[in-house]
Amino acid sequence: MLSLTEIIGEARRSLKGQYGLVIGTGIAYGLIVIVLSLLDSTGTWAIARSVLDLSHIRINNGGLFQLLWTGAFGLGWATFILRVVRRDQPDFEQIFSGFRFWGKATLAYVLMVLRVLLWMLLLIIPGIIKAIAYSQYMFVMVDYPELSANQAINRSEEIMYGHKWEYFFFSFLIVLLALLGVLTLFIGFFWIGPWIAASQAKFYDEVHKDWLRRTGRWTEPTEPEEVTVA
Repeated sequence: MLSLTEIIGEARRSLKGQYGLVIGTGIAYGLIVIVLSLLDSTGTWAIARSVLDLSHIRINNGGLFQLLWTGAFGLGWATFILRVVRRDQPDFEQIFSGFRFWGKATLAYVLMVLRVLLWMLLLIIPGIIKAIAYSQYMFVMVDYPELSANQAINRSEEIMYGHKWEYFFFSFLIVLLALLGVLTLFIGFFWIGPWIAASQAKFYDEVHKDWLRRTGRWTEPTEPEEVTVA
């Protein structure tokens, strides 16, 4: 398995020739989510005012309807960025592909959040550990669409076995990258944002390969045989 710095370096190299596509898709994705969140918070606030006496409360971040798109868009983005890293014909429309599996994507998101919250009720540390263990479930759903929502979360936990500390330090490096964007008055995020997203996908690719090797499912690529002409 590559080291964390190698993963981040490989992620940056994978963006060569694709930066424009990732930046444009990322901006569109962000704007869509922001607009939907604003509409959601406005609608939820209006419903709350009409049903209950909550005129003194203002909802600014999300609302009742956020579940309708969070899982599906998350799966769509995971599909897109994995194809970018793998150089497998990424396309803008892939960010909407998660809606083909809307029910499963939504259920997986809800189950993941509930599982983490239940562990948090015990202690904060177990909750953080489980959040890390479940962190790859969207990527798992991309590679294994035949799995159920619960199975995808369990598969993520299997894949992350032995890699939780690596992910913790990887997240620290990602925060440092994000700080670079802040230091450039957020202008640098046009380049650093895609780099961070690609790094997360590349991390999944590496731990996934390690899981395949551990479970005996990995087949090493072989060089094509040379054909000699008499």
